[in-house]
Amino acid sequence: MHAIDNSWELPDMVPAATSVQDCLRNALQIARRFGFDALIYDFAPVPTTPEGVLMTPSVIEPCNVPSDMRDLWVHQGLYQKDPVQALALRGSCPFFWSYHRKEASALQPHLDEDSHAVAEVLHDWRYTRGVTVPLHMPGNRFATMTALWHDACFAEARQALDLHVLRLAYLAHATNDRLAQLFGREELTPVGIGLSVREQECIVLSAQGLSSKQIAWKLKRSESTVVLHLQSAARKLGGRNRAQAIARAAHFGYLREPLD
Repeated sequence: MHAIDNSWELPDMVPAATSVQDCLRNALQIARRFGFDALIYDFAPVPTTPEGVLMTPSVIEPCNVPSDMRDLWVHQGLYQKDPVQALALRGSCPFFWSYHRKEASALQPHLDEDSHAVAEVLHDWRYTRGVTVPLHMPGNRFATMTALWHDACFAEARQALDLHVLRLAYLAHATNDRLAQLFGREELTPVGIGLSVREQECIVLSAQGLSSKQIAWKLKRSESTVVLHLQSAARKLGGRNRAQAIARAAHFGYLREPLD
């Protein structure tokens, strides 16, 4: 019988950490042992709007890539233009990608004008190849882990691409399990759709069929206060009326129990 190396068991692969950043620093060290040069992790409590537009993640942590990546992807909209993210959302298998048009990869059919801005940045950084692992989670939550090679270091990795994909898939799931335990209200709130605890309570009770008057009695608040909370929630959610606000609240995960 073969001896089992317990250090490779999924729960123990990535050491426990007290912060998202520390956890990903640990993961980067392991990824480097696998032969990668950089790591990017992102998490969105809800991956898309009801209209199907990619939502900016609440967590995006680049490790060993240029420091302006966060600003470019989060504040300048490259996340929504990134074809790797769109591919990850549509599937569940890890995949190799390349921003070289003549190189076979999952990205090859998607290298068009829409992806030009992302391609230009990655070519400037010389991080034009990588592996991405989609991480579809309970409650419609979504994350990806991407490991990249610097262009100068890819030649050796090319000989064992399948092995690199498998290794990163294992690492991504182990890391994501650690990270999920560290997320709090900030990470679990969709970017730009932040309801207060009271607004969420009111919309949850409204979804259960209670009238404004009944909600006011249950929460020991005046009916006018409840109406204001519901109107504010509807405005933040983009709902034109109470029914649409409830539907959008369900999409954004606000009909779960309110977070403390």
